[in-house]
Amino acid sequence: MGSLEEANAPEDGSDLAALIGEIAGGSQTAFAALYTLLQPTMVRYAASLLAADRETAADAVDEAFFDVWRSASNFQGQGSAEGWLRRIVRNKAIDLIRKNRERLAASDKEAQAFEELPDEADTPDRLAEKLSDIDELWRRLQRLSHEHREAVWLCYYEEKSLAEIAEIVGCPENTVKTRLFHARKLLREQAS
Repeated sequence: MGSLEEANAPEDGSDLAALIGEIAGGSQTAFAALYTLLQPTMVRYAASLLAADRETAADAVDEAFFDVWRSASNFQGQGSAEGWLRRIVRNKAIDLIRKNRERLAASDKEAQAFEELPDEADTPDRLAEKLSDIDELWRRLQRLSHEHREAVWLCYYEEKSLAEIAEIVGCPENTVKTRLFHARKLLREQAS
């Protein structure tokens, strides 16, 4: 499963960047096209951060697209257009998490404690095979912090590289590795 840009735009993401450029110029048609193209994927992404709360995720995505409309001129073409939009969606989702206090964020100190440990936990794919019940896996994913759930979602469901995930979430690749390790460990503990 590749990214949306890979499926619907040239490898350089110029179609999305061009749409954002047109939006910066006030094009409602370009905005509608971008919204139609990316809204379903962004809602799934936001839902992965919000413990599968699709209604709140849709609200976060709508707020993010409103920000895109107002600040499209801020996109300077550095990094991918999809990554720029994902950061906006992510920030909106995190704002909603903070407002609703649904989940406590895992501290960086806690994540660093696991950085040195060898990773022997099952991947989410192997865990899903063992469980053979996707609903149970999803319930377990919902118990993770939004940082861990986001890392798992981007890595295993959207097949993003560590570098892409680091760019989207705005942290070093080692932090992404730590979050994935910790998430797999927590999933394995839940299966016990």
